[in-house]
Amino acid sequence: MNPILIRHLYSSARRSRFFWLLALYLLGIGLLTLFFALIAAGGAFFFTVGNISMLDLFTGGRLLYWYSSVILLLTAALLVPITALGSLAGERENRTLDLLKMTTLRARNIVLGKLASSLLTGALYVLAPFPLLMMGFWLGGVTAIELFITLLVLILTMLVSIAWALLLSALVRKTIAAVLTFYGLTFASVPLISILATAIVGVSASWQYTDRVAFLPFWIEALVQHGWVILAGLHPLTAAIAAEALGLEQNTWFLLHFDVYRRQISSSTVLGTITLPSPWLTFIIFALSATAAFLGLTVWRLKRPER
Repeated sequence: MNPILIRHLYSSARRSRFFWLLALYLLGIGLLTLFFALIAAGGAFFFTVGNISMLDLFTGGRLLYWYSSVILLLTAALLVPITALGSLAGERENRTLDLLKMTTLRARNIVLGKLASSLLTGALYVLAPFPLLMMGFWLGGVTAIELFITLLVLILTMLVSIAWALLLSALVRKTIAAVLTFYGLTFASVPLISILATAIVGVSASWQYTDRVAFLPFWIEALVQHGWVILAGLHPLTAAIAAEALGLEQNTWFLLHFDVYRRQISSSTVLGTITLPSPWLTFIIFALSATAAFLGLTVWRLKRPER
């Protein structure tokens, strides 16, 4: 076993701060779930007497499932990387990074050890509210393939978020700087992604339904009209939402088919059909590629001498 992981396990087991944070986190999740249950039920289950149909159970189970899925995705993207943000920057602050480099461990093993320890800690935060997800699945209305996709997206979201946090921790000298940079870039990207998505959808709609005289190649028409399906897979939350909506619309979770139109004056022509992967498949490819790139850059930064 990696020595970095062993040291993390021993140090975490002796600290009460981790267990207090986990308890507060579960308390917050429980309060949010209670609030959601009261809103979803509308008081029918608590203040009135009535018959509950199977459709009500399926609908409530599906709502609970996607509510808990969003919470787990946000946890994997925002809460899990906290440990990784201070892993290398903390070693630099405590003046132990040079000692760590002097050991027989290679830079790659150090980074992988930090990655494994952060994944282990993050897995506890994800598994703690995991029964909520399974309760929604057991109530019905959710298929096994949806559960598999959700778990896969969760794991890869944790992986790419921790790898990104490790890179920031290797680049900066202070833990607080890594934390501020990580959350600053994360929250700043939300309005940018929203503006970009709105602009792409608007361009696609205007391009598809506006009379035009110019004839463009098929791949340009397809890219403008349906390129948003690929872009939606670059973020875990948009990938999950788009995959769910398109999966229910086309009754498939893997390959999606779209008609490419060319609208002319008083007529509309179908140029052909384009097949695109579901956004969750795009996210898997993106997450694995980004994780490999982030870890490679972290190892490269760790090999460089400190100034």
